Amino acid sequence: MISTRVVYGLLLCGLLHVLSAESKSHISVVLVGATGDLAKKYLWQGLFQSYSKQVGGTHSLSFYGGTRLSSSEASPVMYEILKGLSCLPNVPSVKCALLKDQFLKLTQYHRLDTHQDYSALNKKIKEVLDQEGLREEGRLFYLSVPAFAYADIATKINATCRPQEGSWLRVVLEKPFGHDLHSAQQLAEELRKVLREEEMYRIDHYLGKQAIAHILPFRHDNQHSLNPIWNQHHIERVEIVMKETVDSKGVAIFLDNPQWDNVPFLLTAGKALDERVGYTRILFKTKAFCLQNESTRKAEFSQCRQRQIIFYVGHGDLNFPAILVSKNLFKPVMDTSSWKQVTEFPDVQMFGIPLSDYYIYTPVMQKDAYAVLIPQIFQAKRDCFVNTEDLLASWKVWTPLLKEFSNVSPRLYPGGARNGDILDFKVEGKTVSFTRSDPVAIISESPSHQTVSEYKAIASTFRGNTLVSAVTEDLIAKLASYLQQTAQNAVQERGNFHLAVSGGSSPKDLFRRLAAHHYTFPWKRTHFWMVDERCVPLDDPKSNFRSLHDNLLKDLKVPYVNIHPMPVHMNQRLCVEDDRGAGLYANEIEMLVNGTSFDFVLLGVGADGHIASLFPNSQALTLERNLVLFTESPVKPHQRMTLSLRTINKAKHVAVLITGRSKHPIVGSLSKEGEKSEKWPITMVQPSGGELVWFIDHDALFG
Repeated sequence: MISTRVVYGLLLCGLLHVLSAESKSHISVVLVGATGDLAKKYLWQGLFQSYSKQVGGTHSLSFYGGTRLSSSEASPVMYEILKGLSCLPNVPSVKCALLKDQFLKLTQYHRLDTHQDYSALNKKIKEVLDQEGLREEGRLFYLSVPAFAYADIATKINATCRPQEGSWLRVVLEKPFGHDLHSAQQLAEELRKVLREEEMYRIDHYLGKQAIAHILPFRHDNQHSLNPIWNQHHIERVEIVMKETVDSKGVAIFLDNPQWDNVPFLLTAGKALDERVGYTRILFKTKAFCLQNESTRKAEFSQCRQRQIIFYVGHGDLNFPAILVSKNLFKPVMDTSSWKQVTEFPDVQMFGIPLSDYYIYTPVMQKDAYAVLIPQIFQAKRDCFVNTEDLLASWKVWTPLLKEFSNVSPRLYPGGARNGDILDFKVEGKTVSFTRSDPVAIISESPSHQTVSEYKAIASTFRGNTLVSAVTEDLIAKLASYLQQTAQNAVQERGNFHLAVSGGSSPKDLFRRLAAHHYTFPWKRTHFWMVDERCVPLDDPKSNFRSLHDNLLKDLKVPYVNIHPMPVHMNQRLCVEDDRGAGLYANEIEMLVNGTSFDFVLLGVGADGHIASLFPNSQALTLERNLVLFTESPVKPHQRMTLSLRTINKAKHVAVLITGRSKHPIVGSLSKEGEKSEKWPITMVQPSGGELVWFIDHDALFG
């Protein structure tokens, strides 16, 4: 028997002979961002596997890692990453050790920040070529950096580090490629000044997932079977799903094409969902009408079973990349050098159908997406990369959608299995909507922690109306934005915005927020009215109008005629019925406010459930004819003037703002109270034709 040492020696001699053989040409690979998370997890591994395949090939390779840090700072980090590289399972351990050792010797760190740094790298590459007597085939720059740095780095490469004439340059760009159409166009224009289109490789690693990468070859190899059925007459829908269980740390499309007319493409993706799985699923229609119960059928190819093709990325129940074709469709033609048929099936179902009902193929050798894509860059295969035309076409689809939803609050959910059916949606014609009309709001019981288990989910409705909840500062910001949007809509439609605000402490933070941040608010078109007022002089610190003035109006340029304080102080007297102050205010409302319907009424809620100056069991709650009333308060100052329930309920928008832990008991009581109750006047606020939105902070909601 030959000893292990002899085998090792023979293998070593053979491998070194291959490595020392003179190559015809040389490629230099530069990874910019060499110590980043992406480089650590995927890129160095992908480059190493590409090198392993190239050993003994027609060209030799050298590798350079670079960041903006000095060599003493970044070099040790980079080499720690390199020590953790691994070979494919079919590579013997002895050969793997030799390959890793040689790869480390061919890799060096260079600082890459200034033009001088790139010029020095260019000089080093030329020295290696001259010393080894090699002909330069090309240079590959992989930019694993934020997109805002692309243009600057590409400019430096173009100016100081291009290869010699006759050699190629390829620059790989990682996502994202802009954040909307305009930014993508701007980035494309900046890069076009220094790089040719064929020199740019925009990489999206999902295009390297083996099942996804085989969609076009599958379509080509099976065109005889697919061509008759690859259209709107036979395909019901296409689902593209990318679900993740992890959270983020730092959805129907129709094609304007007769072939796909009225076939929805459903794109579903998200974080912190119930499972990690990815697939593209083409579901075919069935024209069969089956009388026999499906479960009693023995026919393997029944046309009543779903017919589908699934390009399965991995994870989920199947847990490996695969291509599945229903047996009642056709048996696909597959490249047997890359794909093998699965004949032993796990005890799972795919969309309710046993795996035995599918032809299933899985890769002969499973590879990481970057290990699939990086060799294609060396070979100048651009099919799995995003070109400028495709990139801009994609942003033309997504930018209007993003713009439309820019002012819409996202649908919040607790994460994982606790989502239940909150995120389920339905498709009706060309409309996609959630099956549940009540999304949820999420709060953390412990603000200093971020684990999913420490979050509570609540329905986004309160007493049957919309609920907005957040910590106080964020809640005030949301209310201010909602108020401004309502004002802008009103001004655009009718030319003016009529706002009625209540007193007390709750609105003060809102007034200050509006004064400090909302410069584009249509102030000059806004009329300010009072919901209620204490019977004190208007310059008294207890006056609601004084609070509005001191916290908002004094900082604004509002026409004097647009400010409407309640006339509680007339003829040097306070709230005397004979002065007819309530009637005068009602006449002013009737004259100026369209149909006496305010555009927006802002209310607070007292601990006893009162709103405005309408207190529990007050006779004023039953006076339906009056627009404005005199009323009595159980606390000083007792006399008040207030809008009636009739006036409040005629408003187009009513917002109820409740903040502070002291309001938690009344919020809890209101959540259980019935439709209307004089015990809690707030329950009688039910706009007849308008919208009621509750703004309740976390302290008031949860105590």
